[in-house]
Amino acid sequence: MTATLAVGHGHGHGHGHGHGHGQGHSHGHSEAPVAPPEVMAYLNGEPVARELLDERLAALRASDAACVLPRPDSREGRQLARWVAQVVLTEQLCLDELRRRGDDASPAPVTPLDVSTAIAVGSITAAALAGSAAVRRVAELVSADVRIPAGQLAYAADVLGEKPPADPAVPVARWHRELVDSARLEAFARWLNRVIAERVQLVRGLEHPGDSNQPDNLHRH
Repeated sequence: MTATLAVGHGHGHGHGHGHGHGQGHSHGHSEAPVAPPEVMAYLNGEPVARELLDERLAALRASDAACVLPRPDSREGRQLARWVAQVVLTEQLCLDELRRRGDDASPAPVTPLDVSTAIAVGSITAAALAGSAAVRRVAELVSADVRIPAGQLAYAADVLGEKPPADPAVPVARWHRELVDSARLEAFARWLNRVIAERVQLVRGLEHPGDSNQPDNLHRH
């Protein structure tokens, strides 16, 4: 699973990373708490080091993309920091999940992520999938049981002028595999929504970029 790392401002409306714990596209009135400058967030109540974010931002600004990145002290620069923080936190959460499961198996290989699926799961999740073996492995684990209902497969086959699969649980045809892959990614996105809301506490200045309560979000209601 891979995707172009385009700087967006969130997960898309199909996938915000939770709506509780100071996280997600919140429309309430709560604000993320103030944290020490060395803390970028809390995972399971434990601080996540700000240096993880600083290192990622420094790498971006040292890359070929540096010429198109906003100034760090601009609204867009602060939104970039929030966006990258969400990618880093997604990676840290998935590393935590693998430790919980005692899983050290090899992750799924990187395969292209089509544009419509990337939109469905959001730019943050797409970037995390592209850049982290741990994220791809967790996506594989939490969506392993996803199946396309026989009725939906029959309908899709009819629309495409294809024969329905002999075994709905075994995707042989390309169109069937694409349906399953898309459904699994969306299942992973839902899992992320739930688990980040349970385990992650964002902090002031590094709120979700799509949070309507933070001062740099222009999409306020």
